[in-house]
Amino acid sequence: MATGLIGPIPALQMLGIKHSVWVMALWGLAVAYLGVFFAVPMRAHFVVDNAATLRFPSGTATAETIKSMFADAGKARAQVLTLRNAALFASVITVVTWAVPPLLKPNFLFLGLLPGFGRLVRLGFGVRCDPILFGAGALMGTKTGVSVLVGSAVAYGFVAPVLTGKGFINDDPLDMKRGARGVMLWPGVAAMAVDAVAQLVASGVEAGVAMRRAKRMELCETDGVVWGGGESAESSSFKRTRHSDARYELPVLTSKSRGRLDMAPVSLAGVVGFEAPSLTGIKRIDFQRAAAAREALALKEAALSSMDERELENEVSAKQSDDLTQKIPGRWWFFGILAASTLCVCTLSGPFGMKVWQPALAIPVAALLSYVAVRCAGETDINPVGPMGKIVQLVFAVVAPGETVANLMAAAVSCGAAGQAGDLMQDFKAGRLMGLSPRKQLLAQMAGIPAGLLGAVPTYALLRDAHPLGGDVFPAPAAVAWMAVAQALTGGGVGGAEGLPVEAQVLMVCAAVATLLFRTAEVLGRVYLQGPGRLQPGLSSQSQGSVRGAKRRKIARALANATQWLPSPTSCGIGCIIPPEFSVAIAAGAAASGWWQRRDPNSHEQHAYIAASGLLAGAG
Repeated sequence: MATGLIGPIPALQMLGIKHSVWVMALWGLAVAYLGVFFAVPMRAHFVVDNAATLRFPSGTATAETIKSMFADAGKARAQVLTLRNAALFASVITVVTWAVPPLLKPNFLFLGLLPGFGRLVRLGFGVRCDPILFGAGALMGTKTGVSVLVGSAVAYGFVAPVLTGKGFINDDPLDMKRGARGVMLWPGVAAMAVDAVAQLVASGVEAGVAMRRAKRMELCETDGVVWGGGESAESSSFKRTRHSDARYELPVLTSKSRGRLDMAPVSLAGVVGFEAPSLTGIKRIDFQRAAAAREALALKEAALSSMDERELENEVSAKQSDDLTQKIPGRWWFFGILAASTLCVCTLSGPFGMKVWQPALAIPVAALLSYVAVRCAGETDINPVGPMGKIVQLVFAVVAPGETVANLMAAAVSCGAAGQAGDLMQDFKAGRLMGLSPRKQLLAQMAGIPAGLLGAVPTYALLRDAHPLGGDVFPAPAAVAWMAVAQALTGGGVGGAEGLPVEAQVLMVCAAVATLLFRTAEVLGRVYLQGPGRLQPGLSSQSQGSVRGAKRRKIARALANATQWLPSPTSCGIGCIIPPEFSVAIAAGAAASGWWQRRDPNSHEQHAYIAASGLLAGAG
């Protein structure tokens, strides 16, 4: 995949341009190492800082499968049984659907049972018995899996019929040339690209807001608190012990002087047995603070006790992997990117005949799109290397109009780098969950690239010489799509982008705007919930303000909570790109995992990832 042996290289040969094994191997080394060194500086952001939000399902599945084999006897036996049963089930389903192809898509079983099912099948939706998609959906999580289906439903269930009715596309939803999938590719890519940038900006905004709030809290802590009776701030001060989660903030009052019982600090008030309604003034405030302290402490203890063995084990493994002694030195990836970029420019400007500035421009574009692709892989387990390549093709249709070779190979840089970066990031995720050294993982990956090329490049050369590409034996649909896009985009003369349909351009703008609106609403809601909208336990309605104000805050909190369930634009973009029936299978797996979690959280925690991993392993 990294060497472009599936898409751009066969497309060049179909255009009459053929290269030797040595040229392809040299090109493969350059782009594969480029992707590996792109991934190293991104590890901290995707695998460490966003460990909770980006699951990297394949990497997580690999780690859970390996750990289950080395668990304690009782736990290991139960998990190995789950893994075995899931793998066996997936293997049987895969073999049966291979032997009897109609069973892969048994839509005929439901045509007479569900009203309107036939229309859904014509739009590309339907039932697909694919354990890999079902297991990937279970690993993604409910929100992500359902978001994939939402994107597919909007694209193929609403927009595509409208475009078909107006004559912009034909009625074949999977046609990459004139069908819905060929058009929906562009808004899907736009949503993913804009969402990656929006997420990066949002993380900076939220970090800035958190820092400002922390500074305000520090200022409040340093200010003296004057209590009734003329006592100074030196005799009584209010200190707050902060924990990692704001919900567990525990207020503590310390006093250096003896005072009346009604002036007691929070650590004493609240244990005196007063009832809140009978207290007034300072005593009531002290009682409320004591109640808040007790509730905050109870929340913290409950959170710690709810951490199961698997979470604690993952936390210990992550600390081992993040040890500074195992950190990859910055000079490794800096000089690695420099060397790989130089080799890439020399290869493309030599045997492939590109101008020097063209690969030099393609490399930074590939770096940006690798970031987008890795985020998509972390959220949905799908690395959209093909769609990312289409973005580069669109860029080079403008900067290098009419140059088909430059259009294809510049996009191949992006695809190769993004594919390799995404694969290594899955390995980094698995390694962190198992406490492995990222430095050793990088060295192993660097050693594996030449070995992979040694098998892939000669095999491709043998196949291309045995049968013509694009024929009946090797139809090469991916290469045909690459060639078609390149010819369409480079056939528009100086404008280049004239090859892109107008409806696709409009949909790209709509997808970008919708992505910005969704992410902005989600971030604003999250900032509100962590700040003004955060619940303050233990305070009475009198201290919370008027009834009208309380109702307004309740409505604001409800709206803020609703924004956290908006569909993920990245996942929706994936739903626009993959066939609609794939999104149905993914959403079914995500929904099944969510149902299992609600019904039996403990069983889900122990066996869900293992079962999903077994489905992926058995089907593979």
